[in-house]
Amino acid sequence: MSPGNLFSGTKNRVAIIAGLSALTLGGNLLGLLLDVPEGILPLPALPLSIPIILASYWYPRRGLVFSAGLAAAYAVSVFLLSPPDPLLALAIVPRAIFLVLVGGVVALLALRLRESEQQMNEIIEFLPDATFAIDREGKVIAWNRAMEEMTGVEKEAMLGRGDHEYAVPFYGERRPLLVDRVLQGEGAGRPLVTEAAATRLQGRKGAHLRFTATALLDREGNVTGAIESIRDVSDQVMMETALQNAGRQLNTLTGILRTDLANRLTVLYGHLSVGVMKFDDPAVLSFIDDLNDAANGIRRQLEISRAFPDIGTSPPAWMPVQETVLAAAATLPFENVALEAWTERLEVFADPHLGTVFTHLFENALDPRTGVRRVVVTYHLRPEGCAIVVEDDGTGIPEAEKPALFAQRPEGYGHGLVLAREILSITGIAIRETGTPGDGARFELLVPPEGYRVV
Repeated sequence: MSPGNLFSGTKNRVAIIAGLSALTLGGNLLGLLLDVPEGILPLPALPLSIPIILASYWYPRRGLVFSAGLAAAYAVSVFLLSPPDPLLALAIVPRAIFLVLVGGVVALLALRLRESEQQMNEIIEFLPDATFAIDREGKVIAWNRAMEEMTGVEKEAMLGRGDHEYAVPFYGERRPLLVDRVLQGEGAGRPLVTEAAATRLQGRKGAHLRFTATALLDREGNVTGAIESIRDVSDQVMMETALQNAGRQLNTLTGILRTDLANRLTVLYGHLSVGVMKFDDPAVLSFIDDLNDAANGIRRQLEISRAFPDIGTSPPAWMPVQETVLAAAATLPFENVALEAWTERLEVFADPHLGTVFTHLFENALDPRTGVRRVVVTYHLRPEGCAIVVEDDGTGIPEAEKPALFAQRPEGYGHGLVLAREILSITGIAIRETGTPGDGARFELLVPPEGYRVV
């Protein structure tokens, strides 16, 4: 029988307490009968504290009563078996009080420990995620209700089990889980997270699970065990897969529709060209011009959808602004225009197409009609967020054109700004033009406070 099993059963504990009590109390009585003045030890009451400590720790609500009873038995036996001495009470009473105090202090500490353990168990018990914990030896010390519901295994059947028993409900065999990697020192104080398919779970065909595990530490920072939470993300995975499939099908359908519309636009442009040559009535020609403008608008929409079919489909990420600005500028003819970028260490949470925003801003600045010789990119921290400023020294934008600056328009200054605004709006970044006509254009990209960081 292992030491852990020896002290775990109620009968074993009661037998140990009774045996030690009889041994220590009998030893003191034997010392008195043999006329040993101080008993077996220099302090006869000290050996009696051993069963008192064990009883108070194992059964804290009865520890004080047990210590008082054992102390009384010790005091009565000494009084009865010791020779009459007026100072005997002064020697015996403090020892009895000492035994009662030992039992009371240990019982109080044990109760506090039980309350703390009970609170921790209740927290684990009512966690929404399936959660279990193991000690340093790999034995299960916690198995909450959500875990019972997920696996169909009751807590009583799992507590105290080792040898990777906790893996059987998920995989049908004993195998290490994430908690075992934590006990081996992986993670270095941070939680380990992984996802895997459980091949066997409550008799079902399986499930896709997300595992999160971290170490349990004592006050000195030593690892005393590990805890692991398990979440069934099968529905989420199936939904993401379905969305990806739907996205691919939608892109395919969009491509077909885009090709068909482009072909029909070609036919329409042909008819409009014939109409211009065939008719000379100003009203008819004006009507044809309106149709041509509408066709041009459709063509621009098709160009945008063809160039960026995946805008908003890729998850946003932390984008280094300086690298993004320089990468966008590298694709454009800046030979006679100086570019100064002062955005080192700034990162913004944006759509991966952020570079396209700077590309369109630079394209508009490089238009020969603007006379730009210098483009500067800076950032300014403000209470409302971080403003990334792209400004130049060109002719600027007339006030009359600013209200429609982000509206769809033909090629020319402002081309691509509608697309830039849509890309930025995905993560809540606003864009506006604040330049002064004649002094150059000035675009501000206002990033919300939670959407930027300086690293």
